[in-house]
Amino acid sequence: MHATRISLTDFVDYVNRPSMTGKLAKVREVKHRGPYTATSDLYRPLREAIIRTHAAGGDKWEIRVHLARSGAGGRYDNFADAYLGWWGQRRLEWFEPGWQIGTLQDLPISVNPELGLEIDGRPHLIKLYFKEDALPHTHSDIAARLMARVLREQGPRDVAFAILDVRRKRLLCMQDRPDLDLLLDAEVAAFSALWAQA
Repeated sequence: MHATRISLTDFVDYVNRPSMTGKLAKVREVKHRGPYTATSDLYRPLREAIIRTHAAGGDKWEIRVHLARSGAGGRYDNFADAYLGWWGQRRLEWFEPGWQIGTLQDLPISVNPELGLEIDGRPHLIKLYFKEDALPHTHSDIAARLMARVLREQGPRDVAFAILDVRRKRLLCMQDRPDLDLLLDAEVAAFSALWAQA
């Protein structure tokens, strides 16, 4: 059905669009933008700096070192400040987050949380969110539920699934409500219907 695999980042952005017109615009963007290139990935240097710091067990200030080495320098200072503010005094330990291509209603979605972190002893699989628009908890729950459905077997037993809204320093852990699967399935069905017409 779909020639292009959808990324979790795209799906989060799609779910967070406030209207069907906005959702259609996102589907058209994904369908017609062509193959991925590193140069078009706006937040890649920041994501990589955060991942490298955690994976190496480094001090949190090393995020800035990695950004400087990448040549990104001051472009991401505000994001780095926000991430470091969220990190604060938390005790964070890295584990490999893994990834999987999940298929929901024939829609292939690459589910790729950037971070596997034990936060004060509890494992979390975390997708980083950098966009300017705030991410309401309902929308983050739908995206986190997608992560849970696809990655539940790969993660530690008591893993929490979460989206980190970096700009606002908010870790949005999934609240497992009874209607969450219904909401996720409705979003996937709408995406597929829009894709067929886009």
